[in-house]
Amino acid sequence: MKIHSLIVLSLMVGTAGLAQSRSADTLILHGNVYAADGTGRHAQALAISGDRIMAVGSDAKMSALRGPATKIIDAKGGAVTPGIIDTHVHFLMGASTLDQFDATGANTGAEISRRVKAFGEAHPDRPWLLGFGYFSDSLTAKDFDAASGGRPVVIRAGDGHSMLANSKALAMAGLTAATPDPEGGRIVRDAAGNPTGHLLETAQGLMAKVVPPLTEADNMRLLALGTEAAYKAGVTSIVNVGGTDDLALFERAHAAGKLGLRIYSALWLTKDSTSAELPQSFDFNRADLAKFDAVRKAHKDDPMLRAGIVKIMLDGVIESHTASMLSPYTDDASTSGHANYKPEELARIITMMDADGWQVMTHGLGDRAVRIALDAYEAAEKANPAPARGRRHKIEHIESIDPVEVPRFAKLGVTASMQPDHAGGMNDPKMEARRWKYIGYERSAWGFPWKSIKNAGGRVAFGSDWPVAPLDIGPGMEVATMRIPHKPIPDQKLTVDEVIDGYTRDAAYSIFADKDVGTLEPGKRADVVIFRDDIFKGHGGPSLPSAYTFVDGKLVYEANK
Repeated sequence: MKIHSLIVLSLMVGTAGLAQSRSADTLILHGNVYAADGTGRHAQALAISGDRIMAVGSDAKMSALRGPATKIIDAKGGAVTPGIIDTHVHFLMGASTLDQFDATGANTGAEISRRVKAFGEAHPDRPWLLGFGYFSDSLTAKDFDAASGGRPVVIRAGDGHSMLANSKALAMAGLTAATPDPEGGRIVRDAAGNPTGHLLETAQGLMAKVVPPLTEADNMRLLALGTEAAYKAGVTSIVNVGGTDDLALFERAHAAGKLGLRIYSALWLTKDSTSAELPQSFDFNRADLAKFDAVRKAHKDDPMLRAGIVKIMLDGVIESHTASMLSPYTDDASTSGHANYKPEELARIITMMDADGWQVMTHGLGDRAVRIALDAYEAAEKANPAPARGRRHKIEHIESIDPVEVPRFAKLGVTASMQPDHAGGMNDPKMEARRWKYIGYERSAWGFPWKSIKNAGGRVAFGSDWPVAPLDIGPGMEVATMRIPHKPIPDQKLTVDEVIDGYTRDAAYSIFADKDVGTLEPGKRADVVIFRDDIFKGHGGPSLPSAYTFVDGKLVYEANK
């Protein structure tokens, strides 16, 4: 008899009958258990049998399921939720930052030089010095050339949309005043036309071509590092944005029994979708689709690793004036940003992918990009019969929106996939973040409209965009639950329950995983996180670490070990 059938039958006769027929393998007691099943209920305890959720209820009722071999875990009042589903990560890029120097907050030449020099001294054997996390437009290659000791240095920006290279790295990449800007990117130049070291958007690919590739051992080590970081954050499933190289690595790890996370692997929609780096081209036709279909056909979905979704890079970010806006930027009337696709071209491509059964996630950050993406999804719906598994297309980020677009998410069944941590600047009463200066009050205030979309019947799923933001949901939860109002824009504050729904039940639905995970309902796979604290009594914070994390009923992480 299948475990699922036994569970359903046993629950029909009550926990007393269940205890007589089968005991739990694991009991989690004395917690604040949130099933995220849509009822809003909270309980005290959870029972796991094999790889499945067995039952949720009071400590007394769940204790009736204890057998001689049952493992007992005392949650000590901590919150118990479904495993966190992060709907947007660049996983190997994120994992690689765990092995690089941290440039966060280094906004002066002196400070960035100090960090480059310290990292170089600690790693004398590394031919390249790589870092992550800077957010400064004023730094240049010359600011830290001397600190590099003659080695090339590349530092990726915290938002992933630009990088800063020193003079040695620029020379090795062959970047000079004569190098043209690539499509969809820009080489920032000084008054004489020489590169300053800043490479925006797709221009980052010019440097990626010369940075030494990672070895198989490197990749496996980074995969393990990233997985441990995910477990610590209670993350058990991810949507990875990358290329076929990523997918092949995940397949090898899975075959070797070393894949510890559920991965839905999204391929960049580009002619050459091998690399995890930002796409370097945006034209796409049926011949290219055939290559994607071959990848999908060769890949057999299973509970740990799935394909079937593509990522479209429609625009950039507000901070570099590359987000596509409906009207010019407030601080620079000469530009309204840039869309990598004309509306008719995006509609053609999405209609083609939809007809072939692919799910599409579109990076739509500016208000014009959001409109173009919704229009393209609507065109696909009108042109094609629904795919066999239905449509669950997504728009990523939505950092600005024309309010007339809000009800279209529900109408079209499009998920609003957002990253709460990115919205930290929305909660500054002084409104000092660059978005307020660059796009003005109203357009900025309409950013991240998660509550409005939910109230209009739409579905909202959350993620991190790691390494742009941490895997830990604490900072994002604090942003969402402490959201300050910006009248006359509707209040966007969420409850803790609503935030967890976005990371679990609604996240699972958004990636066709809702039959398996996302809630603590009997019969679902036992992906469970026990937080150290009762997160339902707070508003998030710098960190909400896991005390225990389970995948398929197996304890994969314990904080005290």
